[in-house]
Amino acid sequence: MPSTTQPRVELSRELILDAAQTIVDLDGESALTYRRLGQQLEADPTAAYRHFRNKDELLLALADRLLGQAMTDVPDDLEWRGTLREMAHALYRSLTRHPRLAVLISARTTAGEHEAIGIERTLKTLVDAGLSIEEAVTVWRSLADTILAWCGLSAAFMSLPAESQARDKDAWATTYRSLPVDRFPAIAAARPYIEDEYDAFPSALELLLDGIEVRIANTTKESQ
Repeated sequence: MPSTTQPRVELSRELILDAAQTIVDLDGESALTYRRLGQQLEADPTAAYRHFRNKDELLLALADRLLGQAMTDVPDDLEWRGTLREMAHALYRSLTRHPRLAVLISARTTAGEHEAIGIERTLKTLVDAGLSIEEAVTVWRSLADTILAWCGLSAAFMSLPAESQARDKDAWATTYRSLPVDRFPAIAAARPYIEDEYDAFPSALELLLDGIEVRIANTTKESQ
């Protein structure tokens, strides 16, 4: 009688992460189980335990890998503002391509190598621009938390049912453009500039960078 036992397969860390990414992208974090991983990989579910002790460790490794993939898009020869801008946009693009995982990342610390590399690069960029290490830490935390919060917000919207997304988008073309002018004069004046498909992330990021530039300029003046 042929054996029904699944053959033991040596799985690499990257293969497991690829399979986990596919599952989370399709069905969300709750669908990620070791049994489902085994089905996706056509292997014994316990094989993944050689690389990841539990589901949380696997999810954080997946999140950290996504951070690393984002940072590969950022050139090394930019001035401080360009570096921070490109890092922010790269992270935003990477996370919003995987909205189900982005919601998780926005609220967690991966404690992985790629997260550490991103922190190191940000701090060094700010110190090289003229801030003290103490000021750089304050700016880094504010910048990172804002970017991650924005990614989480965008990802949460993208994870809504299609009908809910459509209803929210239609509100700008219906409700807000039909409000009585006498009660809502500012909204009425803004109608030509209110876009149905407006992404405020780029402008919000530039406002943050403007504030950092002022802090750098003030620090430079004080040191002279």
